[in-house]
Amino acid sequence: MTKDPALDHKLSPALFHPRYWLTWFSIALLALLAWCPVRLRDVLAASFANLVLKVSRKQCYAARLNLQLCFPELSHAEREALLYRSLCVGLKGFFALGEPTFLPPSLFLRRIKPNGWEHVEAAKAAGKPIIFMIPHTWTIDACGLYFSGMGLQMCTMMHSARNPVYDWFLNRQRVRFGGKVYERSAGLKPIIKDMRNGYHFFYLPDQDHGHDASIFVPLFGVPKATLPALPKLTKLAGAVVLPVLATYNEKTYQYELQIRPAMTPYPTADLVADVNYMNAEIEVLLKNHPEQYMWFLKYFRSLPDGTDRKYVPE
Repeated sequence: MTKDPALDHKLSPALFHPRYWLTWFSIALLALLAWCPVRLRDVLAASFANLVLKVSRKQCYAARLNLQLCFPELSHAEREALLYRSLCVGLKGFFALGEPTFLPPSLFLRRIKPNGWEHVEAAKAAGKPIIFMIPHTWTIDACGLYFSGMGLQMCTMMHSARNPVYDWFLNRQRVRFGGKVYERSAGLKPIIKDMRNGYHFFYLPDQDHGHDASIFVPLFGVPKATLPALPKLTKLAGAVVLPVLATYNEKTYQYELQIRPAMTPYPTADLVADVNYMNAEIEVLLKNHPEQYMWFLKYFRSLPDGTDRKYVPE
C-alpha cells in the first residue's frame, strides 16, 4: 500500500530540544491569551501596531507596494490608514491564534458566524464535492476550521513553517476536527483522490508561484502570475467552487465567513477566462474587507516579461 502523503501530526521528542524552549513558551502565552477577555486582548494587540510599522520595515514596504499597485486611486494617507487597519486585524488574529487549540470545541465554534451557509447546503444537496476558494486573510486558519467543525470532511495544502514546533502546532490545530493537511510538494493527486472519496478542498489561490507554472491575468488591474489549477481541479473532481472570505469583525469580536454563490458556469472551455473569473471573485470578496487581506505577501513578484519585481527597499 502507498503511504498517505498527508502530514504526520505526531509530536516528535526532537521538538523538545532546548533550542525550541522559547517557541514553547510563546505557545504557552497563546494558551493564556486564548482565555483572555476578547475586548482586552484586542486592545492589547492593536497597541503593537505602531511598533510593527517601525520594526517590520521590509514587510511594510511590501504591503505599501501592493496597496499602491492595487489602489492607485487612493491617496498616500488613505493607503497608510488601510495598512494600519490591516496591521491591527492581523495582530488581533495573531493574539487569538491559540483559540482553536485551547478553547473547548463548542465555545470556539460559537465564535464563528457564517454568512451564506445556504450555498454550502445547496452544494451538499447536489452531491458534489466543494472547493472552497479562499484568499489569504489574517484569520483564515480559525475560520477554516468551521467547515470541519460542522462535519464536512476537509483537505487542504500548506507550506511548512520554518520553525518545526510552530509547524507541528499549526498543522495539528488545522486537523483538530478531522481532515487532512498536505505539503504542497505532494501535488494534486492526493487531493483529487480525497475529493472523489467524499472530501472537500480548502484552496488558497492567490500566491505567486513563479513564471513557469502560472499564467498572467489581472488582479485589481495588475497583471498577476496565477496558477490555472482551479478550473482543472474542478473538472477532474466534478466539484463546485464556492468563493469564501475569512474575516474578523472588530465591532462584534467574532470571526465571520463571507460565502458567495457557486461560480457558474465553471469551468468552461476557456482556461484564461476561468482564471480571470477566479481573480474577479477574489476582488469581489475583498472589495468591502480590504483590511482583512495579508498585504505583506509578495503577490505581484513575477512580472510578465520574465523578471521579478523588487519587494525590498533600495
